Amino acid sequence: MNKLQQIVVKSKATEVHKVMNFIEQICDEHNIFSNYYANIITSITEAFDNAIEHGNKFDENKNITVSFIQKNDGLTFCVEDQGEGFNPTKVNDPTDISNNGESGRGIFLMGILSDKMLFTNNGTKVCFKFLISSINKEISDSRVEKLKAFLGQNVHSKITLN
Repeated sequence: MNKLQQIVVKSKATEVHKVMNFIEQICDEHNIFSNYYANIITSITEAFDNAIEHGNKFDENKNITVSFIQKNDGLTFCVEDQGEGFNPTKVNDPTDISNNGESGRGIFLMGILSDKMLFTNNGTKVCFKFLISSINKEISDSRVEKLKAFLGQNVHSKITLN
């Protein structure tokens, strides 16, 4: 269950199909569909694009590693480049109107779409955790309780998410 899987590709935009196939295979194996799949694919491809442009600075001699591991608390995907790194806390906030059009949208989007985002290795590696309720009963139960609270106390039918 905790087996690390990874793919190493050249730092080229044309390699994105290999990354997408890797993600699709993992999602198929874990029956991940719908919103989770969209969130995963969008987060990873955005991180891949950032690794090409900002990390490896379009150097096609460098590689990008995309890795995956499943644990009881969810699925973790990481994207690592061979660049110099950066400080993610210094990235502009795209929701700040005084930002003057500076970017930061990609990191902002990845943070919203994943349940947890963590930069390591001086910013050359970003990992995303997706808390998949079907592999964690506590998460599933928590989501059911939140849904019941949202719908109110007058819910007459049993709500299950499995």
